Amino acid sequence: MASGAEDLSVVLSEISVRNVALIESATLRLSPGLNAVTGETGAGKTLLATALQLLLGGRARAEVVRAGEERAEMEGLFELPEGVLREILPAALGDLAEEVDPRDGLLLRRTITADGRSRCYVNGVSVGVRVLAALGERLVSYHGQREQARLADPAEQLALLDAFVGPEGLEALRERAELWRSVEEARRRLEEIRASGEARLRELDFLRYQIGEIEASGYSREEMERLLAERERLRNVTGLLEAAAAAAAALAPEEGGGAVEAVSAAASELERASRLDGDLGPLAERLAGASAELGDVLYELRAYLDELEANPERLEEVENRLAELRELERKYGEDVPGYLRRARERLSGLENADEETGRLEEWIFREERRLAELGEEISAARREAARHLAERVQENLKGLRLDRTLFRAELVPCEPGPSGNERVEFVIRPNPGEPELPVRRYASGGELSRIMLALRLAQREPDPSVTYIFDEVDAGIGGETATAVGSRLRELGGRCQVITITHLPQIASEASSHVVVSKEEVSGRTVTRIRRVEGEERRRELARMLSGRVDRVSLAHASNLLVGGGG
Repeated sequence: MASGAEDLSVVLSEISVRNVALIESATLRLSPGLNAVTGETGAGKTLLATALQLLLGGRARAEVVRAGEERAEMEGLFELPEGVLREILPAALGDLAEEVDPRDGLLLRRTITADGRSRCYVNGVSVGVRVLAALGERLVSYHGQREQARLADPAEQLALLDAFVGPEGLEALRERAELWRSVEEARRRLEEIRASGEARLRELDFLRYQIGEIEASGYSREEMERLLAERERLRNVTGLLEAAAAAAAALAPEEGGGAVEAVSAAASELERASRLDGDLGPLAERLAGASAELGDVLYELRAYLDELEANPERLEEVENRLAELRELERKYGEDVPGYLRRARERLSGLENADEETGRLEEWIFREERRLAELGEEISAARREAARHLAERVQENLKGLRLDRTLFRAELVPCEPGPSGNERVEFVIRPNPGEPELPVRRYASGGELSRIMLALRLAQREPDPSVTYIFDEVDAGIGGETATAVGSRLRELGGRCQVITITHLPQIASEASSHVVVSKEEVSGRTVTRIRRVEGEERRRELARMLSGRVDRVSLAHASNLLVGGGG
């Protein structure tokens, strides 16, 4: 038996289900590598896959809730490396990603009530069902008879093919995608310029008027502040005259005395005393300085009084000028100089539009030729890649006993885009003489599952951030084909975690983990049980799968399968 892929990037390590259809309560621990889910027909093997699909954003239906219960609950614990978490959490959760602590894994939980309403959580943080769906797209790839989820998607097919184009092809793809975005932006800019002919002329006239008005006004914030101060002074001239006159009188009244004379006298007395006691020298100097300062203040006060007078005409001039400046601020905002600067820049851009048009046309013409060259390089690389991919898938199909099935990757011309000039269509022909059909339209579920397995095995590096689920991959096969399918599933499990729901012992014997689903009656109600089996219990389950009964012969055959599968 395969030991599993210990170096897996992503592992669904545990899933718990309560009250989902016939499942009353079950907790299942899964392993890296290949996990097989088996059980008798009708026991409810697909309920696990159904629960997982619901957990990952599938459509909620009230009938999934076990009869008589209020709600169904599903939990799944994914173990992901830090690099994968950093990539998928912000993309799926947006700002909520900061609230999720993924150090112990990614715990997804969903409840569905009996009336069909659901609640979703990621590590305890409530999220919308679309978040679970976005995570599900990244975490699980489901292949069943009714849902070939990802490989039928044209974008997924193209990505798989492009993994085979080689380093030069990948570089051409990267360069074309970047250049395409730049050319598209230039085209939009050119269209804006061309479409704005009359509007551009009107905007030119308007900008010229605005710029002329602001420049003619001579607006400056400094003038505004200076005028405001002057207006305040003119409005309060009487009070200012009274206060200044009173201060001057206190310093030097007309009839002797006053602060100037008193301080001057005190300074003279202290200067004489300092001749007798040198310790008074510093005080005498300070008092002399105060006397001189008071004299300067008195001089300036008298000059202020001589200049200050009521001037109603000047006040009116100041008010009118302030009104002009405020009107400019009302029209253009408080930052009038900033508006003027931006208007000049916009005017310059519009006046140079003809020059910009010519420059853009020349640049676009040159880069479109480069896009065409890159498109040809990509097409050539893809033709070679399609051949290599088909060869590898064809080889895998032989190993899966689909020798007569033909696979090819058909390049279909399409409208040129950032990824090239073609799309890819995976085409199969089930048998010689039958028509070829696109994979997305192929209806044979079990056979298509095996084709999907062949494609996954053909990938140079299967996506390590995905758990693959194969439901009914064994439909309509047995014998050597079943053995081949089991071997290839184990091979894929060596690189990624794989869960297969199977009724074939040849496949189940290859698994590193074996889960059995059974149905029984408890207190008059049918209950589905899910348990992991090992050792003798697993051998007995394989014996039951082989012959429908457990006896000496089937047990011996089961032992041989386990030995042959490595178990």
